[in-house]
Amino acid sequence: EKIEERLKSRFGWGLTTAIEPPDLETRVAILLKKAEEHNMNLPEEVAFFIAQRLRTNVRELEGALNRVKAMQDFKGGDIDIDFVRDTLKDILALQERLVTIENIQKVVAEYYRIKVSDLKSKSRARSVTRPRQIAMALAKE
Repeated sequence: EKIEERLKSRFGWGLTTAIEPPDLETRVAILLKKAEEHNMNLPEEVAFFIAQRLRTNVRELEGALNRVKAMQDFKGGDIDIDFVRDTLKDILALQERLVTIENIQKVVAEYYRIKVSDLKSKSRARSVTRPRQIAMALAKE
């Protein structure tokens, strides 16, 4: 249970870095590469459609792609946006309900009748600071 001090010290020397979710272009590239590995004919616009909606991690992208492949193997036909939308409807619905910082900013700004740009500004006006604090508290949760 207790780690020796010398081990703690060694672990402290290690490099630490935050791992961010991949950006849109990277997600599209991952989907296209994985589709190629699975001998799937995945159009770029379909990869873009999936990548726009699934933003969290590579495992989620791979799972969605596997699901699309399985459904195509089962039903046959071409993979298009409607096919993917139908195949991934439960995953996509869940993703749309996820709370993002942008959504928090938008809702707080609408509620307080200010602009999102005001929330992000350096203004110290009371009409902006209170909503900003609320948005930060919600984002932290």
